[in-house]
Amino acid sequence: MEPNLVQQLVNAAEKAANIARICRSNEALLQLLVQEKTGPEANARFEHDFKTLADVLIQETIKHDIGTLFPAMRDAIKGEESPNFKNVDGESVTIAIGETAEETANCLASILNVEVAEVLAGEVHRAVVYEESLLGEIPALPADLDYSNLGIWIDPIDGTAEYISGDSIFTDFPGITSTGLDCVTVLVGVYDRTTGIPVIGVVSQPFHNKLDENVYRSLVFWGVCLPELQANNCQFERPERDNRLGIFSSSENGDILQRIMELGYEFAFAAGAGHKALKVITWEVDLYLLSKGSTFKWDTCAPQAILRSLGGDMYSYRGSIGDSKPTPLSYIEDGEETADTKCNKDGLIAVRDVTLLDDLLKKLTE
Repeated sequence: MEPNLVQQLVNAAEKAANIARICRSNEALLQLLVQEKTGPEANARFEHDFKTLADVLIQETIKHDIGTLFPAMRDAIKGEESPNFKNVDGESVTIAIGETAEETANCLASILNVEVAEVLAGEVHRAVVYEESLLGEIPALPADLDYSNLGIWIDPIDGTAEYISGDSIFTDFPGITSTGLDCVTVLVGVYDRTTGIPVIGVVSQPFHNKLDENVYRSLVFWGVCLPELQANNCQFERPERDNRLGIFSSSENGDILQRIMELGYEFAFAAGAGHKALKVITWEVDLYLLSKGSTFKWDTCAPQAILRSLGGDMYSYRGSIGDSKPTPLSYIEDGEETADTKCNKDGLIAVRDVTLLDDLLKKLTE
């Protein structure tokens, strides 16, 4: 009998959160781990784009843990980061999870001192079970679910710049942070490889609740949207608002914002694609729109699956306004994957209430 995939993804996300917090808790270690992305790995939208060893280690840990439990999925588990990292001598090291903590520590010792490598390896190989009251009752998945037809996109730390800086700036809207650790998420999304439809999503906020200096508790959201099963732990009440509220990148096109404002929307600006999508999931905003092609499949697969389990969805911005009808983002596997095929190059629109799309698409196509 297969273990419950949703529960295992939640556990993997919590292990990821633990690794992220450990790496973040020591400023000297954090600075040591930061390495700038270059070439095809870099996001062209940003002048500087960074990856950290935490990113790479989390990604490879999730791939290892889920691939071990679900071998039929192993070759279809993909993430944002290259597993290659340079040590202080400029040598390229491939981060690999060994069968034992000792093997993993030996690999990490190529980059870190032995003591730190052993601490991180211990965390990688520690059994982690997330048991939070807000998690809700995770349902059994259909017995005939074909795991060989499922793929996974991982964003190990969405909001890497926020993770590195940690500086928080708050918006005028309760619960919405513009920048800071609250914008950091771990995203694990499962999709049907034949249809390209996201079917399971897990989104974790590793720094949701600060208990003490460098001590945090994470909050995890999950959703399942299969033809025979829709479930989630995101049954938040829709708040009463005088105006609708949208959340955007600070670089969003002014003309587009003007049109949306004419529909009676107020604006919040925040970092992190996963963070912004999560605000739609929790009803803290009504709309997340990005007209630029600066997100990728690993950014959207997890939150889109959760939105679909709630009756919402995530759509292509240009595809929807071009056809004047909503066109959901797709994860269909079509030939060789390149940086271009991994990108949501036509932007995105995320809503939980799909009835908002009629007025929105009409206004955007005027």
